[in-house]
Amino acid sequence: MAQQEAVDSIAKIQKLRLQRMTWGLGAQFSTWLVIVGLYLFGMVPMLPAAIYFLMILTINLVFALLIKANVNLRFRDPSMTAAQIVAPIWPAVILMYFVADPQARTAFLLTAISGLMFGSFALSRRSMLAVSAFILTSYLALLTALHLFAPSRMDWRIELIIVFTYASVLVTVAYLGSYISSIRNTLREKNVLLAELAARDPLTQLPNRRSLMDQLSQEVARFERRTANEHELCVSMLDVDHFKRINDTWGHDTGDAILCRISNELRKIMRQGDFLGRFGGEEFIVILPESTLEAAQHTADRIKDCVANLHFPELPDGERITVSQGVSIYQPGERIEATLKRADEALYIAKEEGRNRIVVGH
Repeated sequence: MAQQEAVDSIAKIQKLRLQRMTWGLGAQFSTWLVIVGLYLFGMVPMLPAAIYFLMILTINLVFALLIKANVNLRFRDPSMTAAQIVAPIWPAVILMYFVADPQARTAFLLTAISGLMFGSFALSRRSMLAVSAFILTSYLALLTALHLFAPSRMDWRIELIIVFTYASVLVTVAYLGSYISSIRNTLREKNVLLAELAARDPLTQLPNRRSLMDQLSQEVARFERRTANEHELCVSMLDVDHFKRINDTWGHDTGDAILCRISNELRKIMRQGDFLGRFGGEEFIVILPESTLEAAQHTADRIKDCVANLHFPELPDGERITVSQGVSIYQPGERIEATLKRADEALYIAKEEGRNRIVVGH
């Protein structure tokens, strides 16, 4: 089930990459209009224009196929951001060679800047500068070809001014774009940190009640998609016995230290896939997905023995900490609150019967 969720997540991200590629095509649309205008005004022959459109179609088709086939996932940047920016440059350079009016070539330089701005989504400053250098070098290569084979279509005095100005603009855009990218990354990291803090209990650093309920909702959704012969979803609610007496006798600092120690030790014995969190006060919940009642009871036994065998230096010698537990099984179609209520009722019975025991709720 986790594997299927990973596949679904990748598919969603790939779909977003295709969507961004569509946005890039929208940015290229202005270049296409410029080319159509140049052809209509007789500034570029039909054959070079047709070759340009064929090359652009092929390039975009290749990128789309790489994403569709998930080949892009093997790359360091699966979005292929830099590649998608620089790939249309050389088809444009080839076409610019045939443009009759030197001033008309500046339109291509301007549209290349809009493509560079897409780098602000993912590229570092070094990458942005590298892409800018590629664009400028490509234009210098065009000027060299014009100087050698068609000197009548260029004026070095004007071109030197254009190259200097364009280099300045590219560097400025690269720095601003990378700055925007760094701000986005910083905000993303802060949002992730805030989300983690909102989902954690500040004392034990375990998932808090809100996070537990979210996880339970996800596990219920997974459970409802399974077939009838698969494993159950079980919940164990546990409570530290006589915890009020601990706080009243040895202080709240001691009580906090005991809760933290229990949390750390229980983390170590949890099965991979199980979910441990602090429900509130001295109460914890263990979510046991793809389990059985027998397996859940075994886990509860391990928890009981683990806590009972712990030594707490904050307590006098001979003082032992125990936990009581109520175990319940999620019934198909019920609200998760009903499952938790049965676990809570079973926990109450365990306490009434003497504590340090496990009761299964029905």
